[in-house]
Amino acid sequence: MHEIPISATGRLREFAEAGMIALADFHLARRMAHGFEDRDDVVLACALAVRELRHGSVCLPLATAHELKPTTEIDDGHEVAPVALQWPEPDSWAAEVASSRIVGEGCPFTFVDGRLYLTRFYVQERQVADALAERRGLPITDIFTVLEGTGDPDAAQDRAVEAAMRHMTSVVTGGPGTGKTTTVVRILNSLGAAAPISVALAAPTGRAARQLFDSVRGKLHDDATSEVTHGTLHRILGKRVRGPGATHHRDNPLPHDVVVLDESSMVSLEHMASLLDALAHTTRLVLVGDPHQLRSVEAGAVLADIVANPALTQTGSVVELQTNRRSNQDIAELARAIDAGDAEGALAMIEASSTIEWFDYDAQPIASLPRFRDDVRSTALDVVAASSAGDAKSALAALRRHRVLCAHRLGRHGVQGWSRAAREVIAAALPSYGAAERYVGQPLLLTQNTDAFNNGDVAVIVEQDGALVAAVDQGGQPLLVPPVLLEDAHDLHAMTIHKSQGGQYDTVSVVLPPVGSPLATRELVYTGITRARTALRIYGTREAFVESLATPVRRASGLASA
Repeated sequence: MHEIPISATGRLREFAEAGMIALADFHLARRMAHGFEDRDDVVLACALAVRELRHGSVCLPLATAHELKPTTEIDDGHEVAPVALQWPEPDSWAAEVASSRIVGEGCPFTFVDGRLYLTRFYVQERQVADALAERRGLPITDIFTVLEGTGDPDAAQDRAVEAAMRHMTSVVTGGPGTGKTTTVVRILNSLGAAAPISVALAAPTGRAARQLFDSVRGKLHDDATSEVTHGTLHRILGKRVRGPGATHHRDNPLPHDVVVLDESSMVSLEHMASLLDALAHTTRLVLVGDPHQLRSVEAGAVLADIVANPALTQTGSVVELQTNRRSNQDIAELARAIDAGDAEGALAMIEASSTIEWFDYDAQPIASLPRFRDDVRSTALDVVAASSAGDAKSALAALRRHRVLCAHRLGRHGVQGWSRAAREVIAAALPSYGAAERYVGQPLLLTQNTDAFNNGDVAVIVEQDGALVAAVDQGGQPLLVPPVLLEDAHDLHAMTIHKSQGGQYDTVSVVLPPVGSPLATRELVYTGITRARTALRIYGTREAFVESLATPVRRASGLASA
């Protein structure tokens, strides 16, 4: 049952009852309209624009608004029953919106080319487009030598390195295992061949920033860099935890020769605008990421827009790496079929593969699934054995061998149900497992940011010298901290696909959302299956798989056509 605004009447009430607009959408739109606009259809358009921001779009294209689907606040895959709604006639609706006193220069909403924005986000979109246009015209006077790679020849990597030499803004895209980090190393070594350069390695999350730094630092030539700074994009920019301010901006730009932004598919419009505003005309920007992955939690899909719109960058400055050097080739081929929306071909690949397994699952008891039981039991036994021996590094390595990834948080298709089933299976093999708040071999997902670790980091409780210690996975040597510092951490027996971005595991079990789920999208399935290195299990129905591949993420913006 949807919570209905008491003051909503007419068409606004009908749309609220149908789950098309939430309480917050209605009240924010009504507050902005108060005293200036009383036409229900205009307020409805504004409420829908607010709703779309919550779902990641930057704006609402009025002409296609009737394609929007109802949503539910319960993240369990529950399908919201469609309701027949009487949508405003598009042309008259657009005319009403355009004539409104709350739409236009200096107003809370902006209506451009049939797209309705909250003005703040329209301004940010123009800032990104204008900044990219300005950077296209920046001169490059340096002459660089492209250094050869140390592995097998890769023409795409060569082009990516050359792009970073020749352009102030370049983009390196590609799926997991295609050599994006290796290419970044070659770019930095080539840029620093003539004289040492100052580098900032940034990512949207602390875990991703640390992984990039750990992967790069041992491979840079001794004389290539004068300084290498790394951290979250927030930290690099000096953004405050609360408020819009930042230490670095147009009047106080970042003091680096090169900024590398990894996992840039996860960067929102707002943060990309802040980064571009903080770049000096002499600073190169290298964007690295996979535009086919899930987008930022916040509004915007900037990397995908840049890749889709050649007008935003210079010819040759966007390079896609395609040769997979790390993941199982069957998984790489499946990822390409999923990205193309080829459900028939993808199902045929799964059927023919010896390392990809399909398991029909439609909310039956999870703990009864034999392959699931074997995977979680063997992983837990190895983690507990290493943890009991005080071997933190081996315990974390064992935990990375298998990961259950779900689209949803709740219910039998979500993290809640699959975690409960995993604990049930493990407890049958290890009766003392989970008997205390903190116990040997307990896998944990951290949910807070500190100076020592980040939200999204993984830890295991190990026993050393008769005491429990939390070993936080830092990529190399684990960080050992008292368990009391991890009060907000929770058991990691399954995690959402969204939380898994940037990580890879030997074997992955992907739990598809059910048919009709709002999360059933091509990008979600692609992101889930590409977390696997060597083996993949898929749990779900064929109908849900086909539906997901036929449904690309809908994120409206003006950048893709700017």
